[in-house]
Amino acid sequence: MDRNKLDLSTFLKEKCKFYQFKDGFRFGTDTFLLADFVRVKGEERLVDLGTGCGVIPILLLLKYPNLTAVGIDVLEENVYLSKRNAEVNGVSDRFEAVHLNVRDVKKLFRSGEFDVAVSNPPFVEVGRGSLSKGGHRAVARQELFATLEDFIKAASYLLKNKGRFYLLLPTVRFVDGLCLCRKYSLEPKRLRFIYPEEGREANLFLLECLKGGGKGITVGPPLIVYKDAVKRVYTEEVERKYSSFL
Repeated sequence: MDRNKLDLSTFLKEKCKFYQFKDGFRFGTDTFLLADFVRVKGEERLVDLGTGCGVIPILLLLKYPNLTAVGIDVLEENVYLSKRNAEVNGVSDRFEAVHLNVRDVKKLFRSGEFDVAVSNPPFVEVGRGSLSKGGHRAVARQELFATLEDFIKAASYLLKNKGRFYLLLPTVRFVDGLCLCRKYSLEPKRLRFIYPEEGREANLFLLECLKGGGKGITVGPPLIVYKDAVKRVYTEEVERKYSSFL
């Protein structure tokens, strides 16, 4: 891989750092908010479906010293990046990156191997909207290799009974997300809508599901990201999350 295509960014007040493609998909606040939403309990095993450069599992490995994690991605360059990021952040002994389409998880993994599954999957259905510029960015945003249903089906297969699934999606896929989760025995249990700024419509949502769980969901308060979106001034809650995560 051409290292000139990468840059190294520090994160969380230089407590961690990540290589990313200069011209590819780059993680943002929404990725961090998904990591913050995840609950880990002791010595658990986590799988990240569509791991990209490995930000979510690496952040969680840094936060939870007894956690082990696997990142799955369909792009070889993402597998390379996530492995490299695990090394520079000192968690490579607890992290494995696998080059695999989520449609094929049965080829490498047994059912029920994981306690926790996480995904920030591609969300634009093929045939809807214009294709993102750049192949790497397009794969991250659009269902070119796997659909939302494929990601949710894979999570259900990989999770043990009472395992937890964490999902981040735009609100335009809200109904799809909940219906598909229930279809694959992932019962929605905890929900928060994300608003870019007070007075604007929600654009994202965070969802926690329990495999084999009973009916009943808790809807948390609005998660407002910015006091001033133009100046990129975070709200107190988001600032607190950033400052206290690690």
